[in-house]
Amino acid sequence: MHKNPPLVKPMIIVGSDGYILSVLGPYYANAHNNDASITKHLFKTNAEDIKQWIKDDDVLVVDRGFRDAQAFLESLNLKVEMPCFIKKGQKQHTTEEANSSRLITKVRWVVESANGRVKQWRFLDKVVSNHIVPYIGDFVRIVSAFINCFRTPLINDFCNEELGQTMLDRAQLSKHVQKYVEDNNLIRKKAIYSEVNGTENVLDFPKLTLQQIRDITMGVYQLKQAPRYTESHLSDDNYMLQTCRDRPNLLRVKLTSRHSSSRVYSLWLNLVEMKSPVGIAPVKLAPGWSVVVRILHLQCGTLVIAGGN
Repeated sequence: MHKNPPLVKPMIIVGSDGYILSVLGPYYANAHNNDASITKHLFKTNAEDIKQWIKDDDVLVVDRGFRDAQAFLESLNLKVEMPCFIKKGQKQHTTEEANSSRLITKVRWVVESANGRVKQWRFLDKVVSNHIVPYIGDFVRIVSAFINCFRTPLINDFCNEELGQTMLDRAQLSKHVQKYVEDNNLIRKKAIYSEVNGTENVLDFPKLTLQQIRDITMGVYQLKQAPRYTESHLSDDNYMLQTCRDRPNLLRVKLTSRHSSSRVYSLWLNLVEMKSPVGIAPVKLAPGWSVVVRILHLQCGTLVIAGGN
């Protein structure tokens, strides 16, 4: 359970609403007991009659650690959804692969949240004495039962089909922006971009409400990440907003990676003129433009990666 090298680890099976269905194990935490081998053992031994409550064509949403068990699970007439791997010689995922992985993550986050709830119990979040190891499995099962009984489900609303369909539709959007950037070699060209500094180069950009930004990002994760990221990188030379001289409505945002300060990403956003909905009005990008760029950071990360127009 602890992030330091553990002696044992349980296998927790979680429903799509975060309900803990079963706690199996614990298993020795060594190379022979990885996620894939444990999964194979569960089905081969029919632990807790798992074959009785998992039916044909059920969908198992797993992470990449289960890759060696994927073929085995599919041979049992189960559907396996797993984030994509970067192929040999490939530097990054294609748009389709990235969007597929994001859709899986949108479903699988409940697993990490359920594990987080278990670790909120201080006893299970610390290193425990070796003489307690034989009882760890029982302790985790008791805690899981308390969580199922007294904590609210992680997901209460399963009727929002419109949101799910919107995610699927956006994942299939055509890649007009990417094609235009690649066809015109805008990735390598530098002289055609002008930095938006709020004084000499002023940009019209819609003022969005918080709910409208949530509709774009399909959640609150980016909203929670953006303010702190912006505050820590606003003074970086690599954190800037630019417009393309050949196509003024094409914006480029340069961002430093959250994981590596030496890696810089360039994101493109095609700003399309639309009829302003109620509550949205054009706003001039003036001095103190960090708030607007923060919104741009959210939109670029969503629309461009999804292949939006």
